[in-house]
Amino acid sequence: MLKRIIYYFCSLFVSTAAVSAQQKTDLTVFVKPNIGSVHSRYFFYTPAAVPFGMAKLAPSTNGSYGNKSGWEAVGYDDRHTSIEGFANFHEFQVGGVVFAPSVGKLKTMPGQLDRPKSGYRSDFDKKDEFATSGYYRVMLKDYNILAELTATKRVGFHRYTFPKTEEANLIFDIGHVMGESGPVVDAEVNYDKQHVWGYVVTNPVYVQKYQQGATVKMFFFA
Repeated sequence: MLKRIIYYFCSLFVSTAAVSAQQKTDLTVFVKPNIGSVHSRYFFYTPAAVPFGMAKLAPSTNGSYGNKSGWEAVGYDDRHTSIEGFANFHEFQVGGVVFAPSVGKLKTMPGQLDRPKSGYRSDFDKKDEFATSGYYRVMLKDYNILAELTATKRVGFHRYTFPKTEEANLIFDIGHVMGESGPVVDAEVNYDKQHVWGYVVTNPVYVQKYQQGATVKMFFFA
């Protein structure tokens, strides 16, 4: 009797799986994250993320310009052709912890959109950029660095493929304003030979208006 029950169960499982496989469609092929990114809020453009995830990675073209009124479209703009870094946090009034790879002489300022060489930002070609659900890739033209982003629910993954060089840099920027985050009021960084960890405290515009005295604290470990 036991053998018969197991046999029926397995038959049902295999048959159901076969029907599901025939009907399954990969809906991610229809996802185009860059649509609407020209005038979108900071937290809307997060291609390297999973639904309802905490880790939401995306490139930034103008996030360091800030968000003085609390609602301007900053972060990523599909019309721009230079990238200042890759941010790990994208939420309402929350943004920061930016990685920026480069080669050559180290620069410590993001630079301006109209003068990319004034900082560590890099030009890129649209043909070298790819964004889909859960993954982002771009070639940073000034440095010949391939940048790739993806994430799980709570962990962001960055992969940077550098050219052969004696001066490879990875800036860990927690001091500049990013998107809707507001000014940095406190921060702490710790490190050993393999890890970097700490926190950043910001004071966003809406928090100042509606919850005076409160701040936003972001923790990181890499």
